Amino acid sequence: MVRRKKADYLLFLILESIVDNYEDTYQKNAVLSATILEAENIKPTPEFTAKVEKRKQELFNFKKATISLKDTILKLEKIKIEGFDVKYFSELKEQTNNLISNIDFELQELESKINLIFSIQGHRLNEVMKTLTILSVIFIPLTFLAGIYGMNFENIPELKYKYGYFILLGIMVVVTLGAVWYFKRKKWF
Repeated sequence: MVRRKKADYLLFLILESIVDNYEDTYQKNAVLSATILEAENIKPTPEFTAKVEKRKQELFNFKKATISLKDTILKLEKIKIEGFDVKYFSELKEQTNNLISNIDFELQELESKINLIFSIQGHRLNEVMKTLTILSVIFIPLTFLAGIYGMNFENIPELKYKYGYFILLGIMVVVTLGAVWYFKRKKWF
C-alpha cells in the first residue's frame, strides 16, 4: 500500500515513526521517573534533589528536541509543492503538541516537588530554631544570675548570709520552672 502512495505519505510515515519513538521514549522514562520520584518517597536530601534536577534537565532537553520536531512538521505543513499533500501533517502536529503538554505537566510536577522539599527543609529549620530559642530563653537568666554572683565583690549582701547559696539556687529553679511553664502554656513545645 505504501508503494502506491506518493513521497508525501512516505515522509509522513517516517515522521510518524519518529514521533512515536519520541512518545515511547518519553513514556518509558516517565514510568522510571515516577517510581523513583514518587510523592511518598520525597525526602529533603541532596540525593533526592539531585535526582529531581537530573530528571528536569532530561525533560528540558527532550522538550527542546520535540519542539524542533514540531517546528519541522509546521514547516512541512505550510509547504506549497505541487502534488505534495499536507493533510497528513496536522495529525503529527497534534501528537507533538500533546507530547509537549505532557512534558510541561511533568516539569510542573517536578517543580512542585522541589518546592515541597524546600518547604520541608524550612519547617525543620524552624523547629530547630524554636528549640534553640527556648533553650536560650531558659538559660540566659540563669547565666545572668551566675555571672552576677560569680563576681568577686565583697559587698554583695547575700554572700555573707548562711543560706544565700540555696536561695540563689531556688531562684534559678523558679526562673527555669516559670519559663518552662510559660512555654508549655503557649504550646511552644
